[in-house]
Amino acid sequence: MSRFALRQTVVAGYAAAILVCAVGWLAFRSASGAAEARRDAQRFGRTVIAVRRVGAVTREAESAQRTFLLTGDDRDLARFSAMTDSSRMALAQLRAATSDARFAPRVDSLAYFVGLALGELGQTARLRRDADVPAVVNVLRSERSGQPALEVERLLDALSASVDRAAMAQSLRAERTRDTVFLVAALAGILALVVAALIHRREVRGAREQRHITDELEAQSEQLHLQTVELRTANAELEAATRELVERTLEAERSETRLAGVLASATDAIVSFDDERRIVYVNAAAERLFGADADALTNAHIARFLAGRSEDEFDERVRAARRAAHLEESGAERWDTIVERVDGSEVPVEVSVSYARTGRKGLFTALLRDVTRQRQLEAEFRQAQKMEAVGRLAGGIAHDFNNLLTVIGATSDFLLLDVAGDSRELARDIREIKRATDRAASLTRQLLAFSRRQLVQPQMLDLNAVVQDMEKMLQRLIGEDVTLSTDYDPEIGLVRLDRGQLEQIVVNLVVNARDAMPEGGVVRVRTQGVADRNMPAGVVTLSVSDTGVGMDEETCSRIFEPFFTTKEQGKGTGLGLSTVYGIVTQAGGQIGVASEIDAGTTFTLAFPVAEEEEPSVHVVPAQLDTLRGDETVLVVEDEEPLRRLTRRILESRGYRVLDAADGAEAIRVMASAPWRVDLILSDVVMPGMSGRELVERILPVYPWLRVLFMSGYTEDTILHHRVSELGMTVLEKPFTPDDLARAVRGALDRTADIGDTPAAAAG
Repeated sequence: MSRFALRQTVVAGYAAAILVCAVGWLAFRSASGAAEARRDAQRFGRTVIAVRRVGAVTREAESAQRTFLLTGDDRDLARFSAMTDSSRMALAQLRAATSDARFAPRVDSLAYFVGLALGELGQTARLRRDADVPAVVNVLRSERSGQPALEVERLLDALSASVDRAAMAQSLRAERTRDTVFLVAALAGILALVVAALIHRREVRGAREQRHITDELEAQSEQLHLQTVELRTANAELEAATRELVERTLEAERSETRLAGVLASATDAIVSFDDERRIVYVNAAAERLFGADADALTNAHIARFLAGRSEDEFDERVRAARRAAHLEESGAERWDTIVERVDGSEVPVEVSVSYARTGRKGLFTALLRDVTRQRQLEAEFRQAQKMEAVGRLAGGIAHDFNNLLTVIGATSDFLLLDVAGDSRELARDIREIKRATDRAASLTRQLLAFSRRQLVQPQMLDLNAVVQDMEKMLQRLIGEDVTLSTDYDPEIGLVRLDRGQLEQIVVNLVVNARDAMPEGGVVRVRTQGVADRNMPAGVVTLSVSDTGVGMDEETCSRIFEPFFTTKEQGKGTGLGLSTVYGIVTQAGGQIGVASEIDAGTTFTLAFPVAEEEEPSVHVVPAQLDTLRGDETVLVVEDEEPLRRLTRRILESRGYRVLDAADGAEAIRVMASAPWRVDLILSDVVMPGMSGRELVERILPVYPWLRVLFMSGYTEDTILHHRVSELGMTVLEKPFTPDDLARAVRGALDRTADIGDTPAAAAG
């Protein structure tokens, strides 16, 4: 028993010695831990102060920037600059105060976002300093505005919380060490006091040891709880960061989808290529322009689709775009070039190129617009301007020229009557003058036809019937070595045209077809009814084809120009096709030409089908021996030679004739006339008062009066003076004595049942 007790005493002694050593070591550790805890506490305190200093200075800088935005005072800007420098110094102090590696990442993140926030504030302050208020508003309204400042606040809060948690953990460790030292010291004291009764107090010691274990377990449980809280906080931060990343990813996807939709729906071709001129992207419009799909175009060299003559210019423009991007110049310059499609055809396009860098690589973006239709419209516009210019010239001279031709022609007729039975040579010379006058009148009509100023009498016509009536004459015109072939569509509708003009069109086209086949061939005339969505009743086409020499593209583009001809000198006036063009467009139709060298030419004319046939008044032409009368006619004409000649013609037919040089004189003559005036024969265009104005003034006073107008071209009567609205007859210049007598007799004999108004009755 004593041996057992001795053994226990020895064990207790050794245990006491061990405990004393342990207590000493723990005391040393406790002292060291306390010192270290004080140093950590001081370090954490400095860190917290530095963190708060960074937050305070950053907020002060933001406040100074906002005040500057509101006031624009340079002192606020200076304070903002000082706070910016203070923020950087506070960050440096924070880095110096933070020696714990656990806080270094957060301090780096804080420094990054503080820099971003200060940069954003500085950018807005500079815009405000430069008085660019709209740019400041745009920056403040942007979705990213203020995000760095919010991130700084969040990092400051997180860093403060981390420092607080570290300080708490350090304090807990110091307390545990102190408790352990105290516990071991207490156990050693108890062991020293009851060493003799060690055996008897085993149970007490066991109980104390049990309590010690329980305390350790509780401490470990508390430590585990703290770690759990930290893990939950870290998990929440990770979830917030994940949500933000997901939102940014979704926004990027939405932006990419919107951009793809815009590019796909663009009507202009968009092509992106890299510094090596390799294509990296094309939209749907570019696929249509180049005639290939995106797979075939990707990685192809952009020069592959440029015509040879435009490749050098394209390279120069690309280099200019790169220079403009480096110099930060805005606005892409446009220029015209030629694109060569995959099938070899060429397309004129308008191009602009921009350049942007993405990292170390550059990307060019070219916008190409197909201007084929635009160039066609410009060519058509230039052609129309040419026709209009010549047309105005023709219309300008027609009035006076036709007056002169009327005098020459009618005077020739009188001379022929005077020399009847006398010298044949003199009569032959007079007839030659008469023929020259007729040729000049025909030439004037051609000029007026292509300028669309010709007097016309449109009526309902069947193209088939008109061309069939002309077949024998056309066969004689083309000769025996040329075959005339006709093809009539029996289902075509009627068109409203002047028959003489229609016959002139057919003759011109057939004669041109004959001249294009010097060694013989086939001329084919064809009519056809075509449905047209732009016309309620469709259109009727008349085509004239030949198997002759054909024309090149340049000649086709000029054939309707007045005085342009491919015939030899003296064999063509260059007015034939111009006349055809004028007649067709005046009638509301269209004309087109298709030709190939050595393959022939086809002219196609399209006229709208008349919706309904309008009844017309038929006047039985009077015989020459009945073209006389004893009525009184007032002749109003500003050209004295023509006025004298008209009076002579009418007096020779038995009429009483009064004359006036203008409208005012005509009114005076009407008021003082010794006889009742039955008919007024007036020119349309006169100085001072036009023929229309004259008639409108005298008809209410003389309701029985008949009216007959004279005019040289349609623009005088229809476009400017609207004589047709009065329902009156127009005598076209130049006219012969018989033409004048027939027109006067017809106007006088026309019954008054055409209309109830004085104007209609007078017509």
